[in-house]
Amino acid sequence: MHEETELLVNAIKGLKNETGIFKDYVFPVASALFTSMLGAGIAYFTIRHQENIQIEKDKMNAANKWTLMAEEARSSLIAIKGNYQKGLTANPFHRISAVPSILFHATPITGRYDDLSFIIPKASAKPEEPNKWSQITRIRSMILNYNYCLELWKQRNQIERPIKEHIIAQTGSQAYVNMNEEKLGELVSPADLSLLIDITERAIKLTDDLIIELDDFLSGFPAYARTLIDNKRLKRYGSVIKYSNNDNQLLINLIKRCPDPDYSLVEHLFGESAELIKQRHRTGYEQ
Repeated sequence: MHEETELLVNAIKGLKNETGIFKDYVFPVASALFTSMLGAGIAYFTIRHQENIQIEKDKMNAANKWTLMAEEARSSLIAIKGNYQKGLTANPFHRISAVPSILFHATPITGRYDDLSFIIPKASAKPEEPNKWSQITRIRSMILNYNYCLELWKQRNQIERPIKEHIIAQTGSQAYVNMNEEKLGELVSPADLSLLIDITERAIKLTDDLIIELDDFLSGFPAYARTLIDNKRLKRYGSVIKYSNNDNQLLINLIKRCPDPDYSLVEHLFGESAELIKQRHRTGYEQ
């Protein structure tokens, strides 16, 4: 028993004292290198994973931000249109009295269009008809026209208010409603009358076209944006906002276009044909 113990002790000592290049140099270096590479690899893929998640978050945040801004813009224009939508006929002279001075508190929209860079189709994508809401230029044009439309209504208020006050002072408050051309001609100069009709029709037309354009954006853009976002990475974060009119008939009626004006009734006032006047009021949204 003593001899066996002694042999075991000697064997252990032999292992302890055994030396070699692999054991003393290669293995420690390789082990340290492998550990470092493993740590670097884990860190790299962790950072990449977090970056990918952040990229998808930025896409979703941008899509939702622009959807909410478009909904706000459409709501503002619908609120403006609600002041005159039911009272419009085709007669331009009646229309200027049917559209009152409209007080509104809408704010122009500003935003970073580069946030939408993810919606641009990749150059390597198969050639096909692009989604119309993949065009940042179209979205930018829509927003700029909305801001211009707000300014147009403000200018219309500035022009309409003194004319209305003058008419009321001369005839009484009831006479301004549905006043005919002859009576208006007696109270308002042709220059002021043509200016008021012109800016009124521009504002009505652009408001209609933008409401329809914004409504189309709200229907189509979120659906398109969802196809470009990896929702699997964002299960715990949120989702792209969906939009629906919910069969709201009042809202649907306000989205419909107003009756077209009969410009033949004002050809003599503008010194132009009805077709030329109509062409001048085009917004670019006509089909």
